[in-house]
Amino acid sequence: MSRQTECIDGFLKRAQADQTVYVTDVRRVFDEVGEKAFHVHAHLYEGAVEVFDMSVPEWETEGQRDFVAEYIRAFLYNLISTLGAIRIEIYLDTADEGLRALAEGLREDFQLDLDKTERSGYGKCLNVNERIVKALTGGKRRFAIGIRDLGEEPEDAKALEEPTGGAVFEELPARAEKAFLLGVDVGGTDIKFAASLDGKLVHCEELNWAPASFSNVEQLIDPVMETAERLMKQFGDGRKWDGIGLSWPDAIIHNMIVGGETTKTKGLRENPDRDYEEQFAQLTGLTGKLRALTTQNGAVMCCNDGPMAAFTDAVEMAAAGGDVSKGFIAYSLGTELGTGWVLADGSIPQIPLECYNCIIDLGSLKARKFDAEDIRSCLNVNTLLPGTLQKYTGQSGVFRLACKYLPGREPAVYEEALSRGLFAVSSDGKSVTVPTEPDDKRKECLEFFMEKAASGESEVCREIFKEIGEYIAVIWAENDYLFHPAAKERTLFGRLVKRQECFDLIREGAASREPDLVLKNADSGLAITPLMRQLEEDPVFTVAQFAQAVGALHFACVGLGSVR
Repeated sequence: MSRQTECIDGFLKRAQADQTVYVTDVRRVFDEVGEKAFHVHAHLYEGAVEVFDMSVPEWETEGQRDFVAEYIRAFLYNLISTLGAIRIEIYLDTADEGLRALAEGLREDFQLDLDKTERSGYGKCLNVNERIVKALTGGKRRFAIGIRDLGEEPEDAKALEEPTGGAVFEELPARAEKAFLLGVDVGGTDIKFAASLDGKLVHCEELNWAPASFSNVEQLIDPVMETAERLMKQFGDGRKWDGIGLSWPDAIIHNMIVGGETTKTKGLRENPDRDYEEQFAQLTGLTGKLRALTTQNGAVMCCNDGPMAAFTDAVEMAAAGGDVSKGFIAYSLGTELGTGWVLADGSIPQIPLECYNCIIDLGSLKARKFDAEDIRSCLNVNTLLPGTLQKYTGQSGVFRLACKYLPGREPAVYEEALSRGLFAVSSDGKSVTVPTEPDDKRKECLEFFMEKAASGESEVCREIFKEIGEYIAVIWAENDYLFHPAAKERTLFGRLVKRQECFDLIREGAASREPDLVLKNADSGLAITPLMRQLEEDPVFTVAQFAQAVGALHFACVGLGSVR
């Protein structure tokens, strides 16, 4: 057995033992021992060309070949989900019939020639990519994959360039002092609203909802519109909003919701009685509807929840005199993982950055056998692909790991979760879920395991949060490989880090894998600007919960220009 095939078999044994096989580890080993060049040139939306000089090893068996193919598919899926592309060119030795056949099969794997309604699995990322390409080019371009010989490979690398820092972050708190603003932070279990009037945080509220169960787009739009209008009348004294900042969990390009493949629109996609593309087009127009509630010179600024977290961090750190020269990256740990990248000049890169869809684990074969809706499963509920971050971080990661480890190691804790109704086992015993009807138990279930970990009552629960930290370290490395940002620190937002003890465990787990990764918690230490300090002083609402809603207030100010 050669060293190349031996390394593949080592990964296969881990996978069969239901252990994680991180894509970053596979890449490191394959690039070290692999002798087959597999160079990928990604032509991005706005002219940049990212080049990835990958290698893969020789294979002997069908199982080894399938693992190499899965690795390549995972890389391309992560690339398209993160950066997006107008087209991808792959350069290899075309005389290598096996490798060429594997590459040529990618068109079928990613279902390039199918309609969006017919795609599944890897093809789902193309739905998002195609909607973005259509929005940017007016329908003049269509995504393509080309296979070429190494002898034709050009030197066309033109990496993404990050701008130098500007004064925008420092200006925003002053702009907020002369405006009537609304911040909206949309999540998977609730919507948070924050309103400010001339620099005073006048209102915060939380509206519970379950968007994945909605079958009509009006159920997504109406709660936002109705609340925005109600709060405008309640606190504006006849005045329209000067600015609205909207954080929405989907791909956002040029202020438009353009992705359409997230869990939040799952019910819409599965509704046979209405055309999904027509429904989603109405959601794309949400920012236009909100614009009607603003003044003539007002603005509606929309971005993904991940960039909103990063933007929030940037404004607060700038107010504290921090270095803004490298930009900011943040992760939001809520229902799923949101990733945000804000450049040093305050702009947000126009890329999908849907890292929750990234495949980080090529192993865990036992967890692949469960239905995607089963909390023990590692299958993405949108794509049915295994090993994506959707089931590894956020509340889904906690639930999955609790079901994986507790029954065998701490059965009393598992039984307590069952007795409290936090876990529900189906009548046939084949499925485990966290109930959402008639009462949504997801928050309560997460709080249960956070308390067990924070108090030290359950060692397994402590290990769960450490393992989630390990997953964060893996996506940190994957981000660095795909778009190599200048910012190396990460700030964590969301319910999973509301407890300092849980954040400390996550940080410990991340450091065990990536010692150079610096994690920061979006806790009260983030409260520097006047609006955020007012939130910190609120007797009911916390910075950990409402930081992004308040950050959305500052984001709205980006569209208002200089202080008036």
